Amino acid sequence: MSRLPGTRRLAVAALAAAAFLLSACSEVEDAVGDASAAAGCQVAQRAVDGVADAARGAADRIGADPEAARRELRGLRDTLAAAAPTLSGDVRTRVDEIRAALDDLVTEATEAGRDAVDQAAVDRARDELDQAVDGLRSVC
Repeated sequence: MSRLPGTRRLAVAALAAAAFLLSACSEVEDAVGDASAAAGCQVAQRAVDGVADAARGAADRIGADPEAARRELRGLRDTLAAAAPTLSGDVRTRVDEIRAALDDLVTEATEAGRDAVDQAAVDRARDELDQAVDGLRSVC
């Protein structure tokens, strides 16, 4: 019988140690996750700033040279597509929204090469781009 209370103390001590280690691991995981998200934001923000400026310029040129605008917009979209697998969470969602806006601009440039420019559609796609970029900034 004298061993039972000691065994209980040992079991309680082991459980307390396990709980402490688990909470310490959780804190480390949270810190690593936060650092990873911050790094992802930084990378995404740098890439998106350049892409958004170039996309706005290309959108402005859709009427003058739709084929050149389409090529540039496709390249910008593909740049973001290459970066997307390295991102996660809200950052990835926002980058995907920016890519979707670029897809819309590519579509408008393609259509402008066949017909007249639908400036209202180009303006809507630019607005979507601006909103998605602002969304990324709010996340980061």
